[in-house]
Amino acid sequence: MNLVKILHCADIHIGAAESSLGALAESRRTETLITFEKIINLAKENCVDILLIAGDLFNSNNIEKSFTNRVFECFNSIPDIKIVYSAGNHDPLNADSPFKKEQLPKNLFVLDTKDCFVEFSELNTRVYGKSFKEVYMQGAHRFSLNADNNYINLMCIHGEIRSDLGSDYNSITGDFIKSSNMDYIALGHVHKRSEVGKIGNTYVSYPGCPEGQGFDELGEKGVYIGTVSKESCDLQFVSVAKRMHLAESIDISGLSSSNEIAEHILNALKEKYPDSYADNLYKIILTGAINDDVNLSLPEISTRLNDSVYFAKLRDKTEFKLDFEALAQENTLKGIFVKNMLSKISDADEEQKQLLTHALNIGIKAFSGEVNYDET
Repeated sequence: MNLVKILHCADIHIGAAESSLGALAESRRTETLITFEKIINLAKENCVDILLIAGDLFNSNNIEKSFTNRVFECFNSIPDIKIVYSAGNHDPLNADSPFKKEQLPKNLFVLDTKDCFVEFSELNTRVYGKSFKEVYMQGAHRFSLNADNNYINLMCIHGEIRSDLGSDYNSITGDFIKSSNMDYIALGHVHKRSEVGKIGNTYVSYPGCPEGQGFDELGEKGVYIGTVSKESCDLQFVSVAKRMHLAESIDISGLSSSNEIAEHILNALKEKYPDSYADNLYKIILTGAINDDVNLSLPEISTRLNDSVYFAKLRDKTEFKLDFEALAQENTLKGIFVKNMLSKISDADEEQKQLLTHALNIGIKAFSGEVNYDET
């Protein structure tokens, strides 16, 4: 059986700045480049035939030359591997593109902004695709070139799988995939990994971004690597991220001091991520019931955690252990507030009850001056 070995990645976004990290933002930009280098080494170690990069290699076309130089150095370091690139919406193939301004490595094939393919006769493989020319590519993806069934037919493309034509970023419909006659379509643009699926006779997947850029991109990140033939597609997900973004809800019921709470959180992270707890970025959501006299200092807890992990930020979703019915009887502003809120909660549906209960706790904390602007 004629097989081609590929590594499929996308959405690396070299040069992106995770500005919410403050002083750590610049080092994270470098770490994204390091993750790209890891992908190159993975391709080399596994002797892949073709490296498919489905768009947004760079976060923009306005990127430091030190980054582009290093990327092209990496491409030159694997001269026996064919590299096919389909430019995405962040780094479209226009006059500002590094792929237009720099001398390209001989093993790098950048797909045109018109329908095209690259043929690798020694691998009996063709790679079809089309690069973004500008930031937007409206309408449904259509392809004017027909696949040749004498070859393994791959496609490397940036865009959104959707049933309608409403995307500004290249709508790729199921009907297009079914009629494409491709053996595998390597997609980019969606940062969340999809399983390798099959639409009609065509295998297709998003590998997701290999390095998360925020807390909307949680968990393991990586690439797909494996073989494709006319009859099969055997790709495995490989994690390559330098760090993971993780959201953890941690119950701090019964705890009273910031030091005790920070230690409890750290122990929970060590237990769940024994080998990598110190390397990750965490959004910690504090839950549970605490006494109203507990001085819950989020800045202090955060500072203590950031002494042991790469980055942590906290959100307070705790509730006070209070007798609200008794409070509602007090002839004070706090008592009137509690009474009105309890009345609203009793008349609400289940979803509204949760929101109103949270609002009640935020309000009680506000009376003590303990609410941060972003807690709501």
